[in-house]
Amino acid sequence: MIALTVARVGVADDGWRTEAPITYVLDYGSRHLDHPEYVEAVRTAPPTLLHLGKDVVMSHNWGPIECLGGENQAGGKGDCIRRLTPDETRQRLDGLTAMVSELHDAGCTWVMPYICSMTIGGSHRTRAGFWDFYDHWYDYEGFELPERPALDPEDWMQRNPDGSMKSTYGIHPSTDDFYPPYEPNMRYAACVNNPGWRAWIDTVCRQVARVGYDGAFIDNGSTQQCYCEFCQAKYQRFLRDKYSPAEMRELFDVEGDERVPLTPKPARGEEPTVGWVETQRFWIESIHQHQLAMRRAGEEVGDHFLLFPNGGRPRYIKSATCDSDWVMFELSTGEYGTNPGLAEVPIVEDIHVKVYNHHAFEYKYVQSVRKRVRAMCLTRGGYPKSLPSLALNEQTAALGMAEAAAFGSGAGFLMRSRWDQFGPVMNHYREFFETHAEQYAGLVPHAQVGVAVFADQGIYGNSMHLASVKSLTEDLLRGHALFDYVIEDRFTAENLRKFEVVIVPLIQYASVEHMRALADYVAAGGVAVVIGGAPTSDLQTRPLDASGQADGEGKWVYLPEPPEEGLVAALSAATGTNLSVAAEDLTGAVRMNAFVRPEGNGEIMLH
Repeated sequence: MIALTVARVGVADDGWRTEAPITYVLDYGSRHLDHPEYVEAVRTAPPTLLHLGKDVVMSHNWGPIECLGGENQAGGKGDCIRRLTPDETRQRLDGLTAMVSELHDAGCTWVMPYICSMTIGGSHRTRAGFWDFYDHWYDYEGFELPERPALDPEDWMQRNPDGSMKSTYGIHPSTDDFYPPYEPNMRYAACVNNPGWRAWIDTVCRQVARVGYDGAFIDNGSTQQCYCEFCQAKYQRFLRDKYSPAEMRELFDVEGDERVPLTPKPARGEEPTVGWVETQRFWIESIHQHQLAMRRAGEEVGDHFLLFPNGGRPRYIKSATCDSDWVMFELSTGEYGTNPGLAEVPIVEDIHVKVYNHHAFEYKYVQSVRKRVRAMCLTRGGYPKSLPSLALNEQTAALGMAEAAAFGSGAGFLMRSRWDQFGPVMNHYREFFETHAEQYAGLVPHAQVGVAVFADQGIYGNSMHLASVKSLTEDLLRGHALFDYVIEDRFTAENLRKFEVVIVPLIQYASVEHMRALADYVAAGGVAVVIGGAPTSDLQTRPLDASGQADGEGKWVYLPEPPEEGLVAALSAATGTNLSVAAEDLTGAVRMNAFVRPEGNGEIMLH
């Protein structure tokens, strides 16, 4: 950390503050319960957050079964899915309660297992798997189950527009095929709006809390595309809560309570309609409400229930997982792996390709949402097979934790449960984070450059916007400019005023309010750099007039595309200010992020 002092630092203070980073381990092993040596291994290097597999009383996808550990694919066939008797289930509950308590005593602040927001395993034809448990529901009355849902699990599933069950992972429930990890059974995708599934998954959360877990990791945390009767009914209220009767008439050509069906996905090459846009927004809000319901269920048992969904897609983070505690970026694939640092890949003899991997975009985007959620990054040395030269080692592990601390807020980097190899570096960083929390907590980001990141462009099919943002991010980091992202909900004149330059890259859809905020920013002396042309449509896909904007005290700069090189120099020339905070001879491999204390004296903290 480096501290610089400047004469004036502008802060648009909305009350949001950074949090100290944490250490994090994911361990999907199956030999935890009744294995005291595991607790002793954890005790040698306890992470702040320990994330286990399906070490639960009743799994979300099968009910009470023999298997422990793993995620959705693990333990899906044979003896692993043998249904436990009530007596065996009681032993499981007691054993897990003791194990979780021991892991807390070993030094873990938070411990949580794996559950899923949508997956069921079995067969609706043979009534195997979850159906077997459903048919024996009342054998487990001693486990505080609610009334068995009246709807059969077959009717809990996501539906296609034609009413058929939605396929998941290439598996079509209408066929006799099986899902290979579940052979001879199927894998199904339940609907988050279905009352039967909601009752069951809330029960799972209460059981998770009952054994002492602090919350749950929720896989498939952004997977919902359903046209069932429950979604159709909730969609009507969703639209009318958002639009007036006059707007409903204009946008959807309906009167009064006339029904508006959820819109099918347009064919390739077709322009999005307002119906398709709002259908996607409805699914995202459905996920949001589903996760809040899971939190409430867990809090019925304990005083807190932390949510950690998998689903690091920006438009979902902004709207669906914003009130969760963390969100997982599952960064599995990359030509040079995704582990942080210098990736060196041999080409021929002594010739190598060298690439610097980093995750500044992921950490900074979550930070820019300014809500409860914090980022976690999972990285790999190639996928599905890791290349030895790209594998995580002690140095890249240390760099990963330092990167999470520098670019995130309350963020973490996924460490493997190899306690002998990674324990010392985890212990070092946890001690540092906890004894130097003041360097990370209670701050707000500081930046001279604002980059508009409108993640909802993906709802309209505009994939070029985020690609441009990531390219700009690389250029700004390499040029040592201090920058921050500005999402749609925060794109106001007040928030823009703190930047010397605001970049608007390849945004096709924006609101009148967005364009007015940008015009007011320029009129007050700011520099707006618009790349690829001004937005052409509003958020309801209607034509948007973005013309007639005078410079005022500032300047409009229009570029067909970003400069191929020298972006920071070009921005500095446009503003008349040197936007690079580093010496010219500092390598571009050094990346930095800046924060200030709102009540401070102008001191900038560079991480």
